[in-house]
Amino acid sequence: MAINETLSAADELAKLSSHTLKEKTGRNWPEWIEWLDNLKSDGRAHKDIVTLLEDHVENSWYRQKIALGYREAIGQRQLGELLSGYEVGVSRTFPIPVHRAWELIASEEGLSTWLGPLVDGCVGMGQSFKTQDGIMGTITVLAPGSHFRVAWKPEYWRYNSTLQVRVVGSKSKSAGKSVISFHHEKLPRAADRDAMKRHWQEKLSDLAEIIKGK
Repeated sequence: MAINETLSAADELAKLSSHTLKEKTGRNWPEWIEWLDNLKSDGRAHKDIVTLLEDHVENSWYRQKIALGYREAIGQRQLGELLSGYEVGVSRTFPIPVHRAWELIASEEGLSTWLGPLVDGCVGMGQSFKTQDGIMGTITVLAPGSHFRVAWKPEYWRYNSTLQVRVVGSKSKSAGKSVISFHHEKLPRAADRDAMKRHWQEKLSDLAEIIKGK
């Protein structure tokens, strides 16, 4: 791929400015893109591009950034892809105030709905658990009235992902509304991102059904 006017004027890729990249690595984005193009990197996998950079960029974080930025520039980087994997976020507005939304997601019924029925452990700060669906995890942050942060992993994943479940007041002018959101990071693959988006959307629908029944 030839460097066109758009790429030569690139100010930022992979959320990193061309100026900062030049300071830290000796080349800006257009220069790195041209360098990688000359090595026919457009057909290479992300990890192979990172390997190409090992003898030229000392810092591993910047090697990852350059590979992501290059793939972004040539249209290979996928939606939701980060250095640490993939991420996805979903949310829904509910016709209840924040304190009731928190009571819902923190209640036994609510936890059983979005987290799943437990077979081992308990849900509390620093507590580990396992669900009937084979999800293993640990509550790493518990801020009553605000959010959970959970190290979350199905049995077949090698590493933990990070799940955050949050309740905030709705920006709607109508009083008494709240937003429940799920933000899931460090997902292994793009396919996992798509699967977890559907999964958490279904959980929001299930929570909505609980509210309707009350």
